[in-house]
Amino acid sequence: MRGIWALVVALGMAYGQPVWVLTPQGRLQGGLNPKAQVAYFLGIPYAKAERWKAPEPVLRLEGVFKATEPGLACPQRGVFTTRLGGYMPPQGEDCLNLGVWAPLAPPPPEGYPVMVWVHGGSYTGGSWAEPLYDGTSLAAEGVVVVGFNYRLGPLGWLALPALQAEDPSRSTGNYGLLDMLEALRWVERNIRAFGGNPENVTLFGHSAGGMAVCTLMALPSARGLFHKAILQSGGCAYVRTLEQGFAWGARWAAQLGCAASDLACLRRIPLERLFPPEDRSIGALLQRVEAGEFAEVPWKPHLDGVWLNKVPLQALLEGAAQGIPLIVGATAQETWGERLAGPSDWGGFAERVEAKLPGQGVRARQLYQARYASPAEAWAYFQTDRILLCPTLAAGVAQADHAPTYSYLVTWASPVLELLGSFHGIELPLLFGTETTWPALALFLTAEAMENSRPLARALRSQWLHFARSGEPYLQGWPETKSGYAMGFSARPGLIPDPYPGRCGLFR
Repeated sequence: MRGIWALVVALGMAYGQPVWVLTPQGRLQGGLNPKAQVAYFLGIPYAKAERWKAPEPVLRLEGVFKATEPGLACPQRGVFTTRLGGYMPPQGEDCLNLGVWAPLAPPPPEGYPVMVWVHGGSYTGGSWAEPLYDGTSLAAEGVVVVGFNYRLGPLGWLALPALQAEDPSRSTGNYGLLDMLEALRWVERNIRAFGGNPENVTLFGHSAGGMAVCTLMALPSARGLFHKAILQSGGCAYVRTLEQGFAWGARWAAQLGCAASDLACLRRIPLERLFPPEDRSIGALLQRVEAGEFAEVPWKPHLDGVWLNKVPLQALLEGAAQGIPLIVGATAQETWGERLAGPSDWGGFAERVEAKLPGQGVRARQLYQARYASPAEAWAYFQTDRILLCPTLAAGVAQADHAPTYSYLVTWASPVLELLGSFHGIELPLLFGTETTWPALALFLTAEAMENSRPLARALRSQWLHFARSGEPYLQGWPETKSGYAMGFSARPGLIPDPYPGRCGLFR
């Protein structure tokens, strides 16, 4: 493997041509980033899928496949980054493609560690090809990075009895999950050709991508396809029953003018009706902040009894992911924007809590009023704790008895936009080294902001990379979750008391 990869790279460098690599799938033409000393292969089709059917792997590519540009993004209405002007490739249903970034240097005898990224976006938006997730900087430090698309929204997660009846395995509502499995199988078959080690794969994801990581940990069919996991700002209980899926699917089909049993009608619906344009006004954005929380989104994995039998958190508690080392964590102010629409008095705070957690309004008021200066600030922290931070840390608690597990909390805020706090996803450009991509660039517009972020960027990357190589964080300076400590990722990263006991009592 070392000799083949070295020859591929040497020929590309010597002749100033794109990199060519021969994989079990076929011959690929990629590109070079000489400054970073990284080769890239973009838009590789790993599967094909008809609407609401299981994906079929693309095992062979005829001729030479030009893998120098991203493929189609899966149909969607967009994500937060694109709403702020971030790039997204053109969309289409033939979207099951992936990207690979690999170091130019010959790999070690066993191959480079592999890091497979699962993008977020509430299971309704996003793509591996967003500039924010470019794998060049991580690959330059000695790992092979893979990112992939999976079907989104109704195309990924619609559940209907008619779809269940036509499926050979009697599954429905998990088309996006099946895409993820197929992408991991592509890695298993092909990654050696890029210098990667298929027996050392770390799965990492953020937000819905983190939730997907946890779901895959609970999936018997995913066993052996990855060996370590990192769950960033995503919980392990965000799945739906088939009964919930069927009820919603019938209403959704009726809204589009089709009977739930008329699959031909549903498959004729054009994409512009499945994904209508959204209102991007400030008023609509504020309404989504308050009302559009992820727990209420209908498009997510289903407990279909075929691929997924249990809520992933319960599966972890029972040891379904035995032996898979895990890092879990979140930001301290995941839903910081909720302050803008927060309650103006503590009575209103208690009422809102009561609507989310019946019987807990008075207790929550006592806890949060003792910690925070205003009810609006307290509400933002309550939502952070309830929706993302505590469900994420709970996954670490569940896995801690079955494998080495480590917890963290990001508290860094940009000096340029301090009012945004340590919001959802603030660590991503620091981890990927994509601070100069838009809209992440807004956080690093001054030399002070960039300099202030360097210790955190170095800490994140070194910990994630060392974990991918060895299954442990960097130099073992980060004790396991069951020690009662976590890593605090701030302008000066270091150990902190585990935030789970103090912040998550209401949500256990």
